[in-house]
Amino acid sequence: MKKNCNVLFYLFCSLYFVLLPSVNAEYEKMNVVTEHWPPYIYQGDDGVQGKVTSEVREILSIAGLSGEISIYPWARSYHLARSSANTLIYSIFKTSEREPLFHWFCPTFDSTPIKAYKLASNPKDISTLPALRNGTIGIMRNDNSHKFFLENGCKEGVQLDISANEETNITNLINGKVDVIIQSEESLRYRLAQQSDLPLDITEGFVLHDNQHAEHCLATSKQSDPELVNQIDTAFKKWRNQQGR
Repeated sequence: MKKNCNVLFYLFCSLYFVLLPSVNAEYEKMNVVTEHWPPYIYQGDDGVQGKVTSEVREILSIAGLSGEISIYPWARSYHLARSSANTLIYSIFKTSEREPLFHWFCPTFDSTPIKAYKLASNPKDISTLPALRNGTIGIMRNDNSHKFFLENGCKEGVQLDISANEETNITNLINGKVDVIIQSEESLRYRLAQQSDLPLDITEGFVLHDNQHAEHCLATSKQSDPELVNQIDTAFKKWRNQQGR
């Protein structure tokens, strides 16, 4: 009887260690979604690159994870991250509305204030929220700024001109179709240089998201596997210590 128990125990241990690599392998690769937001995130010759992408790749490497990073319009990336388990999204701002929907890892990069910008040649006042309501604002569908303006009395097709990406908004700004776009200064200047042969002066105005509310974050949905969330959390904390933050 004792001999039979030893045999069963040996078989159980053997099966456990055979299956263990396949269980861990489930988390060696995962889905990572993002948006085109140069110079922080953009499609390069060697895949998705950029300042924030480099930091995210370091965190994933520490976690022992790999995965293809896919760039989509923001609305699609956000939907995928919210509705799919084990899917990471970056860069995402942590808001009171979004906070209960995700597990959060913040910050992955320095804060990036988001402001209203116009061409310097445009005479419209953009210094306050009421002033912005008197113009046309180029906005990206379903991003944080879109919701901000809807909550503050602006309407689609009236004050808000909706697009799927920021390149369209910038083209509309250059062509005079919209008075204002909402961006970070570094990204706006980068994109203007890419889209216009002529140097264009811009003027900043109303601040939508200041440093306190504009940290770059990494997030995964609440339905994600707790073991995976813990794996990312451990790696994120280790990365933060290495950065001296």
